[in-house]
Amino acid sequence: MPKSALHNFTAYGALLLTCALWGSNGTVARPLELVMGPFTLSVLRWLVVVLLLLPVVWPERAAMLRAMRTQGRLLVSFALLSGALQSGLVYAGLAGTTAIHLGLLNSAIPVMIIFITWVWHGRQPRRLETIGLAVSLCGVLLILAHGDLAALLHLDFGAGDLMILAGMVNWSLYTIKLKDRPASLSLFAFAFLVALIGSVLASPVVAVEFVLRGLPQMGAREMLSVLYIGVLPTLAGMLLFGYGVDRVGPVRAGIFAHFMPVFATLFAVLILGEVFHAYHAAGFVLVAGGAIMSCFRPDAVVTSPPPARL
Repeated sequence: MPKSALHNFTAYGALLLTCALWGSNGTVARPLELVMGPFTLSVLRWLVVVLLLLPVVWPERAAMLRAMRTQGRLLVSFALLSGALQSGLVYAGLAGTTAIHLGLLNSAIPVMIIFITWVWHGRQPRRLETIGLAVSLCGVLLILAHGDLAALLHLDFGAGDLMILAGMVNWSLYTIKLKDRPASLSLFAFAFLVALIGSVLASPVVAVEFVLRGLPQMGAREMLSVLYIGVLPTLAGMLLFGYGVDRVGPVRAGIFAHFMPVFATLFAVLILGEVFHAYHAAGFVLVAGGAIMSCFRPDAVVTSPPPARL
C-alpha cells in the first residue's frame, strides 16, 4: 500500500473512532447534570486531560513556555473554540433540549466547515463532496426522525439549541484553524495547553455555578463517569481528531461528524436496550456511503503539510 494511501486509511480510522467516542459522551454525561453544573463538568473533564498529559509533556515545558510567550493569543483562541468553555456551552444547551436536537445540530458541522472554508479560503466544494455530504445528511435525518422525515418539520428550537449551535460553530472554526497550531509543539503538548488554558478561562463560570448550585455531590459512579469522559471522548478524541485533520484536511474530517449520531444510536440500542429498526440500518448505509463518496477523489487539503511530531 502506498504511504499516502496508508496515511489516509489510518486517518479515516482515527476519525471514525473519534466519532464513536464522541457518540458515547452524551450517554455518560446526561446523568451528571443532576449533580453538577455544565461548566463544572466541562472543567473537570479537561482537568483530567491536564493531569494525564502533564508527565508526558513535561520534557516540552520550555517549548510550551516559549509558545505561550510568542503565540499566546493563538493558543487562547484554540482554547476558546475547543476547550472547557466550548464543551460547557454544549452541556448547558443539552440540559435544555433533546437528544434529537443535539444530533441535528451536530450534523450541521460538516455544512458549516464547507461553508466557512468556501468564504474564508475561497475553496469551492467538490462535486463528490457535495453529493456525499447530502447523502450522508439524509441518513442522519432519517435516523433522527425515526424514519419519518416529515416529523422534522414539527421540531421546535429554543435557547438550549442556540447554545449547542454556538458550540458547533466554535468546533467548526477550531477544525479549520487546526492548520495553524504551533509547529514547535507536539500534538500532546498542544492538547495540554488547550486543556489548561480553557479550564482557567472557564473557572469564573464554575465559581458562579458553585454559588448557585453548591458543590457537586460526587460518588464513585460520578467520578468514574468524569474519568471516562476525560480520558476517552476528550483526550483520546482530541488527539485522534487532530491526527485525522492533519492528514486529510478539515472538510473530510468534518464530514465524519455525521457518524456521531449514528454511534449515539448504537449506544442507545446496546446500552439502554432501545429497539433497532429498519430505518436505523438504512440511515447507517446512507451515512457511511455518503462519507465514502466524499473521500473518493484526492483533494488539496486546506492545511499546511502535516506536522511531523505527534
